[in-house]
Amino acid sequence: MNRQQEYDNLMLELEDIPNEMMGMSAKTKARARKRKITRLATLPLCVVFTMLLTITATVNIFPTVAYAFERIPVLRQIALAVNFNPSLSDAIEHEFIQRIDMEQTIGDITMRVEYVIVDQRQLNIFYTLNSPVYDYMSSWQPSIRCVYEETHLPVSISFGSHTLESRAIRQTVVNFFDEQMPDSLVFEMLVRPVGAPFYYAAVPVPSLAEFEPTIPDNLTSFTFTLEFDPAFTEQGELIYLSQHFVLDGQHMVLDSVEIFPTHMRVNLSADPGNTAWLRSLHFFAENERGGRFDTISNGISAFGSTDSPAMVSHILHSPFFAQSERLTIFIEEVVWLDKDMERVRVDLANETAERLPQDVFLDEARWDGQSWHLSFGAFERAENHNHQLFSQTYFNEAGDEFMYNVWSSGMRFHSSSERYTPNVFFVQFALVDFPYDVVYLSPSYSRLTRLHEPVMLRVR
Repeated sequence: MNRQQEYDNLMLELEDIPNEMMGMSAKTKARARKRKITRLATLPLCVVFTMLLTITATVNIFPTVAYAFERIPVLRQIALAVNFNPSLSDAIEHEFIQRIDMEQTIGDITMRVEYVIVDQRQLNIFYTLNSPVYDYMSSWQPSIRCVYEETHLPVSISFGSHTLESRAIRQTVVNFFDEQMPDSLVFEMLVRPVGAPFYYAAVPVPSLAEFEPTIPDNLTSFTFTLEFDPAFTEQGELIYLSQHFVLDGQHMVLDSVEIFPTHMRVNLSADPGNTAWLRSLHFFAENERGGRFDTISNGISAFGSTDSPAMVSHILHSPFFAQSERLTIFIEEVVWLDKDMERVRVDLANETAERLPQDVFLDEARWDGQSWHLSFGAFERAENHNHQLFSQTYFNEAGDEFMYNVWSSGMRFHSSSERYTPNVFFVQFALVDFPYDVVYLSPSYSRLTRLHEPVMLRVR
């Protein structure tokens, strides 16, 4: 921190209202504030320099004070990194963030776990990678396991952009399904240096059939044991409801709502007699003051069921810090997978499909003598927005199950023509070593319904 910054911080203190002024009238407060500013403005210059020198000496003499000043830019970086996420921004604003300060250096790479934001069901890990040799480094395959055993926990992990500049703040998000957050766990991350930034959109896909996923070389493994303050991990509220309602002709139950500092979970169940599985919702919650809490737009938006294609827990940004007395859910849009569309038949030889999801069309089915290359087009739901069309499992007519591991999606078709269709994106994948002329694909959904009137559900 330089002297100008220290002086600016001192000036910011003038904006604070002392306790003894809280009972004054507005005019009296204004006059008192004006007198205070006038007195400070007329202080001898030597007094101001004395104050600045005192701060500088304190930073130099006491390492803890210097370290506190050093961590301020890191917190600012974290705040910038989560500014798209209102829940995490609120958590930081309310000091719901735990400092970790653990560091390891292996070879030319130093990994430092800076902070975590953690509650009963979600863990956000903020860390940096630093190297005097490499300008860019890539995070690879983060994992979470128990402290006292090698078992990896049943969690969902996302970590955003995996290749960033040295010293940049990186974030890994760990979502727990049914288990509550333990008091400690092991965080593992593989890291490798790269020569320049890497962007998926810049990588051509000449032949998906020939592509084999490989583990990169130059991997460095980092392992940290993270311990969590119970003041954070015990935070959360569970509201049982068992509220029956009808959604687009399907009978549903709002079982419960869970409100955590990092997110809000809306837990639903369905009548066994329904003709469709619920796949996703476009919805929001609103409190008595008009505060709105929208669907998660960057990250996991729903959790599935183990015994059906249904998504049973749907995620909103959190009203935890809003101290809402009343909370109402408004459902505006719903995505279904009809039960008679869990598999769809595609005639590869004739390039036809008996049935496909709404606004999806078969663009190409090409045989290269060994594998089928498929391309499907789909109309955007929002500008520059792609969504998943099929799961990775597929079947032949005998019912044998196969899986593809590589696919691409984007606004342009990956071929020599590089054609482009406005408001349409393409999804491509290959059925490697698949000698059959007919395939059964597994759609991620069948149709989307925008409701004329929102379905309203009272939470409290």
